[in-house]
Amino acid sequence: MIPVLDVLGVIVLGAPAFALLLLAVAHLALGAGLAERRIQQVTAASFAVGLLAALSLAALLAMGDVPRVAVSLGSLLSLRGYQFDVAMELRATTLLLLTLTFVLAGLVGVYSARYLHRDEGFFRFYLLLVVFAIGMELIATARSLTLLFAGWELVGVTSALLIAFYFRRSGPTRHGLRAYATYRATDVGLLLAVAILEHHGHTADFDRLGLVVIDAPWLGAVAGLVILGAMGKGAVMPLSGWLPKAMEGPTPSSAIFYGALSVHASPYLLLRAAPLLDRVPWAAPTVVGLGALTAVHATLVGRTRPDIKTALGYASVAQVGLIWMEVGLGWHNLALAHIAGHAALRTWQLLRSPSVLSERAMMRLRTGRDSWWAAVGVERLVPARARAWLYRVCLEAWYLDQAGRVMLINPLAALLRRLDRWDARVRGWLGADDRVGLGPMPVAQVDEALARHTSRHPAPRPP
Repeated sequence: MIPVLDVLGVIVLGAPAFALLLLAVAHLALGAGLAERRIQQVTAASFAVGLLAALSLAALLAMGDVPRVAVSLGSLLSLRGYQFDVAMELRATTLLLLTLTFVLAGLVGVYSARYLHRDEGFFRFYLLLVVFAIGMELIATARSLTLLFAGWELVGVTSALLIAFYFRRSGPTRHGLRAYATYRATDVGLLLAVAILEHHGHTADFDRLGLVVIDAPWLGAVAGLVILGAMGKGAVMPLSGWLPKAMEGPTPSSAIFYGALSVHASPYLLLRAAPLLDRVPWAAPTVVGLGALTAVHATLVGRTRPDIKTALGYASVAQVGLIWMEVGLGWHNLALAHIAGHAALRTWQLLRSPSVLSERAMMRLRTGRDSWWAAVGVERLVPARARAWLYRVCLEAWYLDQAGRVMLINPLAALLRRLDRWDARVRGWLGADDRVGLGPMPVAQVDEALARHTSRHPAPRPP
């Protein structure tokens, strides 16, 4: 029985990676892109195989006495007593997220075959979709916070690149860069948490987070940094502004990232780190408070949005806030069920959003009125005098973007410009060549470079 479980575990984790390898070899090594139909078939087959293996593994674990399956790829780094193992494990909660990933990613892949038909970025979209699935697998199955961080970064990079998918327009590239900047700023917290755990606690394994011996100040710092790291991808207050703007990307990527999986990686991280957070008295109230504030903010602001995708984006943020509250209150099973149910519902809503206007017009034509539910909202509970003021404040998203620009972005930009001038002056004194230094490539340039490469070997048009 054990070898069968091990084989199924390898298949679950390896199916998307094999699809990525196959797509890359076909496109790069062979010098010619696959036809659109073949690209879609390869990704669909990988997700189908992964789903069948995950369901089979879940059934065997439920019937047997083995609670989990461990998969280890060996040690990636061993230095002065420190060892970084690429180790993963599959258990009931892990398989729930993996099943959700395979089902929804496969659904989006099938939907996108028509949505992006003959689009110049067809191959690029499916390549990023497979990389995203690999990142979600690492988030779900990593045995340590260190390995989870690798999957966390893969999800963040693919998210930013898909927001900037239509890179020839300024809006998507600008919003993709903003999402990426938000990710990077909050991911620093997660990276510092890993460093503190490895240095002071000598382990970042999730199984040992509840027992790791570490001084109370450092333990509190790790808890706060983990919460900070989870705030970015979950668009938790006051970092909620980037997610509705991320709807500039293709509708399928909006569904899989900001309705289904990526946005739920935030509370899932808190669930995995719960043994550590439970040891810090203020951590749970902080999670509950941030979740409640996010839910109220997103609900009210979402009622003022005129377009369906932005309104659904704020609705996703509101539900993530509620899931944060459930995690903070210790209702972990309810939070998992909420993640699964909300991901499925929001994916369906976002995928059908392009047809909502025509359906609403048809309803008005047939019945002579809109749905009665459209007139119901929490703002009806507000007195009439305060309603106009509340609408104005919510229309500006509580002025969070303006406050962040004045209090954080502008001072930081001024500081960086000053440092750049000092750096240029020092280089002038040293006689250094400015062409030697190459800064990080912006997300729009990454997307454009990938698009240029794929355009040199375009996928053959179907007959």
